[in-house]
Amino acid sequence: MRITLTDIRLTAAQDLCVGFCCAFGEGRGQWLGPSPRVGHDYEVELSLEDEFSWNDNLEPCAQGPFRLHWDQGALQVSGRLVQVDEDGVAALAVGPSIILLSLRGGHERLPQWVSLRARQINLQPIAL
Repeated sequence: MRITLTDIRLTAAQDLCVGFCCAFGEGRGQWLGPSPRVGHDYEVELSLEDEFSWNDNLEPCAQGPFRLHWDQGALQVSGRLVQVDEDGVAALAVGPSIILLSLRGGHERLPQWVSLRARQINLQPIAL
C-alpha cells in the first residue's frame, strides 16, 4: 500500500508511531523500519495484529467504497474479505492491496464486504 507520512512520534515504550494518509483515507500505526520522514511517500505492508471475530470487531457491511479511517484509537477499515483459510488466516482486499489477518469464528460466504476495527497496526516499508 502506498502511503504518505503525516506525522511521527515516539511512544512511552520508545516505539515509533506514525500517522499516514493514502488513497483510501488516513490512519496511525507502529513503524517497523528505518527512520522515516514526514511528507515522504512509502510503499508499506500494512498488518493488523488484532485477533478478529465476527460481530465483535469485524462485521458484514454494504459494498464499498474501500476506506481507512482513524477514530477513537482504532483504525476503521472497510474492504472485501476474499479468502479465509481453515486455520483462520484471512485475506482482506483494500483496493489493490491485500492485508492478512487472523479471523476466528464461522466462515461466511465469500467474497464479502466487511468493516473492522483494529487497534494493533504495523507498517513495514517494502522495497519494490
